[in-house]
Amino acid sequence: MVFNGRPFTALAVAVILLAFAGTAFASTAQQAGARSIVVFQKGFVDQDQKDSIIKKAGMKKIKNLNIINAVVVEREGGASALTEGLNGVLRMENDAVIHLQGKLKGHPQKESDEVLPWGVDRIDANDVWDRNHDLDVDGQRWAGSGVKVALLDTGVEMNHPDLRKNIKKGYNVVDPKKPPYDALGHGTHVAGTLAAVDNRAGVLGTAPKALIYPVKVMDDEGYGTVSGVIEALEWCIENRMQVVNMSFGTYEDVQSLHDAIAEAYDSGIVLVAAVGNDGPGNDTVEYPARYTEVIAVSATDSTDTVTEWSSSGPEVEIAAPGADILSTFLDGEYIAGYGTSMAAPHVSGTAALIISSGIKDKNKDGRINSEVREALRESATDLGDPGRDSLYGHGLLNAKGAVGRPGHNER
Repeated sequence: MVFNGRPFTALAVAVILLAFAGTAFASTAQQAGARSIVVFQKGFVDQDQKDSIIKKAGMKKIKNLNIINAVVVEREGGASALTEGLNGVLRMENDAVIHLQGKLKGHPQKESDEVLPWGVDRIDANDVWDRNHDLDVDGQRWAGSGVKVALLDTGVEMNHPDLRKNIKKGYNVVDPKKPPYDALGHGTHVAGTLAAVDNRAGVLGTAPKALIYPVKVMDDEGYGTVSGVIEALEWCIENRMQVVNMSFGTYEDVQSLHDAIAEAYDSGIVLVAAVGNDGPGNDTVEYPARYTEVIAVSATDSTDTVTEWSSSGPEVEIAAPGADILSTFLDGEYIAGYGTSMAAPHVSGTAALIISSGIKDKNKDGRINSEVREALRESATDLGDPGRDSLYGHGLLNAKGAVGRPGHNER
């Protein structure tokens, strides 16, 4: 989760710090505060009836959320609450705000020579696809080739030289009439860690051949809504995404979000989320990372220590590099980022590597997301307290071990 609040270029201020916990900007917060998600009972599918119920309650319909049989509404003056169990209504809940939070340090810069970021190196991702250790991808299959990864974020700078070959047509939840462009740089930074290409310039990503589908769920101030995430997850299911990266969070446990997460998981998608930057403490993991269907990722520094700001708790599943991560930025530039937002795409990229290597459906259920999750857990380097703990989860991400390619290592 994490990053800057406003776009800037190489001439901008040298150091920008944002509080790890902040208040949402008025536009999104006020919008979300006036909105609710009305969920109807499973068999109640007549859209005309739903619309009539909402209208009679004095509410304005915003959009449908078909994946959970719900409607997003705006509560206008004089609107009455809908009673659970009556008129087919299952429940009515708040459309909570989702947020990015963290810090961004230093000047954006140009990178002329190709650089292997320390995080990609630390998890041994390059050992999967660069057998000759010359910063060249030796085999496309081992580099995430063809794997569809949805990036639910602030959008992506699609013409960045390190990203454009891997960018596919995504979706803009915030404004469906526009492409999912990035005005902040957060989504672009996450995309680079995930899948920056091998082009002898800039940086290399964890899975340089994976396909990035940018899904813009946050506005140009870095905030969004739970209903936007639910809509995005529906898009991911319909468009057969294989991995979903979620470098954002919310403090509210919204059942509708959990239901959509469960639908996505049941469809076979590998779900990865940043745990948050609310440490220290032992019960600070945010949603959706807190849900059991999601791989919850904490952040480590270059000494393999979980950072003091990384959230922790029993939900943490795996740790990955998240401090001083060099990656892609706006205007074709590069910058360092800090936060669990930067850790999550290392895991999503590794999931792409596992899938492209041809992992088997051991459970014979037509899905491989549980097998991918098992590979990540079993190969992690156990750090901290022996076994699973609230800081590292099962341990530090080990891409080489997770892929388990013959000649690399034995799992």
